[in-house]
Amino acid sequence: RRSSVLSSGINAEYGEEDCRRNLNMATKNYNEALSAERKAREALDKQKEQDDNFTELSNQVFGDTLTENPGVAQSSFGAHRVIPDRWKGMSAEQKAEIQRTRDLQKEEKQRMRDEEKELYNEYERTALLQAQKAILMEREKNRNAAELEKSIAEENMRLSQEQRANLTRLNKEIYTNPPTNDYFAQFNTSTR
Repeated sequence: RRSSVLSSGINAEYGEEDCRRNLNMATKNYNEALSAERKAREALDKQKEQDDNFTELSNQVFGDTLTENPGVAQSSFGAHRVIPDRWKGMSAEQKAEIQRTRDLQKEEKQRMRDEEKELYNEYERTALLQAQKAILMEREKNRNAAELEKSIAEENMRLSQEQRANLTRLNKEIYTNPPTNDYFAQFNTSTR
C-alpha cells in the first residue's frame, strides 16, 4: 500500500508536472502566437504608413504646388485675373510677350529719339540759316541807310548851294533898292 500511495503520489506529481509543462507550453505557444500576430500587425501598419508617406510624397512632387502649374491660379472671374495666394509666376509665353512688348517700346522710343534729334538738327539748321539771313539783311539795311544818308547829305549840300546862289542873286540883283520908312508909312492910313 505504501508503494501504491507512493507510486500514486509520484504519478500525481508527474501528472502535475506534465500538466504544468503542458500549461507552460500552451502559454508559450499562445504568447508566441500573440507576438507573431503583433509583429504582423506592426509590419502591416509600418507598410501602410510607408505607402501613405510615399503617396503623400508623390502627390507633393507631382502635384500643382511643386510643379508650379499656372492653371491653379486662374480665377473663376476671368482668364485675365489670378488668385494671388496660388499664383506661381508668369508662364514662358507671358514672359516672352512682355519681352516683345518691351522690345517694341524700346524701338518706338529710339525711333522717337531719332525723330526728335532730326527735328532738333533741322531746327538748328533753320535757325542758323535765319540768323545768316538776318545778318545779311542787317548789312543790306545798314548799306542802304548809309547810301540814303549819303544821298540826303549830297541833296542837302546841293540845296544849300542853290539856296546860297538864290540868296546871293536876290541880294545882288533883285534887292538893290531896300524899302524906306516912307514906303511902310503909306499902309493903314485910312479906314478903307
